[in-house]
Amino acid sequence: MIIPVHIKRVMDILKDAGYQVYIVGGAVRDYLRGVDINDYDLTTDAVPETVASLMEGAGFKIIDNNSFKFGTVVVIAPEDNNAKAEITTFRSDLGYADARHPDEVLFARSIEEDAARRDFTVNALYMDADGDIKDPTGQGKKEIEAKLIRAVGDPATRFREDALRILRAVRFEAQTGFGIEKETSLAMMGNAILLKKISAERIFAELTKTVTAPGGPRAIRDSLEVMSVIIPELAIQKGFDQRSKYHDRDLLTHTLDVLDGVPVNEDGLKDTAIAYAALLHDIGKPEVFTVDEFGFGHMKKHTVAGVKIAERVADELKFPKQLRHEVTEMVLYHDSFPPSDKKSVKLFISMFGFELTQKLFMLQRADILAHSELGMGRLTKLGEIMAVYDVIKEEDPCLTVRQLAISGRDILEMGYPEGPEVGKILSHVLDKVIAETLPNNKEDLLDYVKSTFEQK
Repeated sequence: MIIPVHIKRVMDILKDAGYQVYIVGGAVRDYLRGVDINDYDLTTDAVPETVASLMEGAGFKIIDNNSFKFGTVVVIAPEDNNAKAEITTFRSDLGYADARHPDEVLFARSIEEDAARRDFTVNALYMDADGDIKDPTGQGKKEIEAKLIRAVGDPATRFREDALRILRAVRFEAQTGFGIEKETSLAMMGNAILLKKISAERIFAELTKTVTAPGGPRAIRDSLEVMSVIIPELAIQKGFDQRSKYHDRDLLTHTLDVLDGVPVNEDGLKDTAIAYAALLHDIGKPEVFTVDEFGFGHMKKHTVAGVKIAERVADELKFPKQLRHEVTEMVLYHDSFPPSDKKSVKLFISMFGFELTQKLFMLQRADILAHSELGMGRLTKLGEIMAVYDVIKEEDPCLTVRQLAISGRDILEMGYPEGPEVGKILSHVLDKVIAETLPNNKEDLLDYVKSTFEQK
């Protein structure tokens, strides 16, 4: 492992002062997996006050005094404000009344004691400054080789201590492709209700990392009972037969196949909005499902029912405003396809903007590909629409009121009264410009307004 300069310097300072110090957790795990390392966490037998004193003496800046009570000192290197290090004292934790934070922290003297309170064996690995790795549980290394996620010690105890660990296990599976050991999985399901005690922000962060990871669909299926505590409607999808010639798999499989079909970006992750929209796009189908006299299923207005559920999920998990908007729009319109003529596609784009329209097309393509062969007929139609979209984007036409050659001020200066009528006039003019029946230049637009709208 190539240890960053500022991390190596912190380790040397503690080691030279006579203390044990190790890189711990995800960095060691990812090193053994042969993947990029993003974060380096350190652990030591020096107590926080000693760590802080040594670091300040070496010119480091302490940036989070509140973390001392949990045994953690956060420092920034003197030569680089972006070079941060977190150093946590070996510890054991006593009591978790809120199923998230320890009631009391006791500092320990050995990595064996420290490892006993960690979440998973693959994260209970310690590397010293010379690159030697210690595996105090005796299971971490071999379970990385076996690609297995196992809780340290008794899994039920680990999850009752910190229920967020349940979602972390799901996320690790999604990110690494590892499987979850049987007893660990059973304990996750048995304690999943404790997730109700965890803040929405924490759940949102873990869930987002899960749905955007390449292995998200498998991880969600493997831990469906856990995921259903957060989104109960997911459980209903399992085994749900849509009774349609356009679908050859149950609703849950279709949903996860759509999520699987969302392409990854350059960073190896799926777009957050498209991933959530894929997970929720058909969430309203069971609510509106009916069967006709011939035994065929119908799910009319499932997008309307679905967007209500998506809005609830977004609000419960405190989605950022823009993410909530994009996800709910895609859930509502994922079954909407405009005619492939230029005017219709321009009107369609004007509803969403270029970026969200492109995201919607990516969701629609993934959705179509998760249908039966008979249900893939819309793929050609979508391709034609996307081709017209590309032409329109290249032309960069006027598609919003802001792009009009006139503004509300121009309307007022013509003598029209201030009020909602001004907005109606501009919207009407925009429709004409999008339809290409009126050129977007100031003189023509003002003449059109004057000849069309009566001044009051």
